Amino acid sequence: MNPVIRGDFMFSKSNPVNRLNLVLIVSICIGEALVMFALPYFGNLSNMATVLLDVILLTLITIPLVNWMVAIPMKKYIHDLEFARHKILVRENQMLAALNSLAVAKDNETGSHIIRTQQYVELLAKRLKSMGHHADTLSDDHIEKLVKVAPLHDLGKVGIPDHILKKPGQLTEEERDLIYGHSMIGENILLAAQSEDVEVDLIAIAMKVAGSHHEKWDGSGYPRKLQGDAIPIEARIMTVADVFDALVSERPYKKAWTIEEAYIEIISKSGTSFDPIVIEAFIAERQNFEEIVKSH
Repeated sequence: MNPVIRGDFMFSKSNPVNRLNLVLIVSICIGEALVMFALPYFGNLSNMATVLLDVILLTLITIPLVNWMVAIPMKKYIHDLEFARHKILVRENQMLAALNSLAVAKDNETGSHIIRTQQYVELLAKRLKSMGHHADTLSDDHIEKLVKVAPLHDLGKVGIPDHILKKPGQLTEEERDLIYGHSMIGENILLAAQSEDVEVDLIAIAMKVAGSHHEKWDGSGYPRKLQGDAIPIEARIMTVADVFDALVSERPYKKAWTIEEAYIEIISKSGTSFDPIVIEAFIAERQNFEEIVKSH
C-alpha cells in the first residue's frame, strides 16, 4: 500500500473529526445512490415528496453508520482515555506522596508548614491571576499543579547532613555552602523522577520550585544567581510563601516572629529579595495569611 494513502487512512481513523467527515460523506453517497435507485418504484412524486423521501432514506442510513463507526468507538476511546488519566493521576499522587514523605522525614519542618505554604502559594497565585499578571502561565490547571508540588520545594535537603540542618548555632561558611546546594539536589532528584507515568508539566513545575525558590529578584540569590523575570514565576511565589512561614515559625536557631514583624521584613525587601508584583499580591492577601497562621 502507498505509504501516503496508508498514513491518511490511519489519520482519518484516529482523528474523530476526520472519521466523522468520512462516514458522513460515505453515508450520503450511499444514501443518494439508493434514493436514485428507489425513486422509480414510487412513481411520479411531487418535489416535496421527493425531498421528504430523500431525507428519510439519508437519515435511516446515516444515523446507524455514524453510531456504529463513530459514536461507539469514541465512547470506548473516551473511556480508555479517562482510565489512563486516572492511572497517571494515581501514580502522580503516589510519587508526590513518597517524595514529600522523604522531604518531611529529613527536614525539621512539620506537616503544618506544608499545609500553610501550600495555602499561601495558592492565595498568591490566584491573586496574581486576578490582578492580570502572568495570566498565560497561571491558569487554573497550572495553579493546581503548583500547589500540588509546593511541598517539594526543599526536597534537596535530603542530601544535607542532619547535624547541619538542625544545627542551633550559626553555620560555618562550608556548612552554608552545603545548605546552598540543596536547591540543585532537589532539582536533580525531580529530574530523575521523570517518567512516562507522570505528567511532564507537573515535574517541570516542581523542578522550577525546588531549583529556584532561593533566587532573589536582584540576582543575589542561589544557586544560579538569576535576576528579575529570569526567575520562574512559580519560584517567585514559592519564595514569598516559604520566607513568610519561616519567619512566623519557631526554628532551632530562632524564635517565631510576629505576623507584623514578618510583614514589615518581607515588604522592606520588595525589589531586592522579592518580585514587587508578588509582594503586591502578598499585601492584598494579608488577612488570609493571618487566618492561615492562626488556624494551623
